[in-house]
Amino acid sequence: MIPLEKILFLNKVPLFSSLRAEDLYVISKIAREEEYLAKRVLFQEGDYGDKLFVIISGSVDLFRGIGEEKKKILTLRAKDFFGEMAVFDGELRSATVACQENCRFLVLEKEEVTELIYRYPDISFGIIKALCSRLRESNKKI
Repeated sequence: MIPLEKILFLNKVPLFSSLRAEDLYVISKIAREEEYLAKRVLFQEGDYGDKLFVIISGSVDLFRGIGEEKKKILTLRAKDFFGEMAVFDGELRSATVACQENCRFLVLEKEEVTELIYRYPDISFGIIKALCSRLRESNKKI
């Protein structure tokens, strides 16, 4: 993806959609693309997490539990994001994530996200707003 494509794409991702173009540009500079084949497990529940993923294409399944207790809880598709909790709170991964099909992602590393939060307060507030919105939606489902 060229930088302009990244900016336009990030603007459609709920985590970043409330941000200004200038902020999206800053994020686009540190977001790198990664590709994984279908059935690839990106991480396991309980793993240390240091990456936030935004799906460009493909889909992933999220599972909770281990072994025979493992249950699919959610499928995420293009413009969805995951991995943000471990990146922001430093806790272990709360679910296992596996590619359902071949996938392309924009990936943000924990250290870079942390630096963004400190250097660009507007980005921080935009991300907090998006995370609160996601939490409200989850609460409605419960």
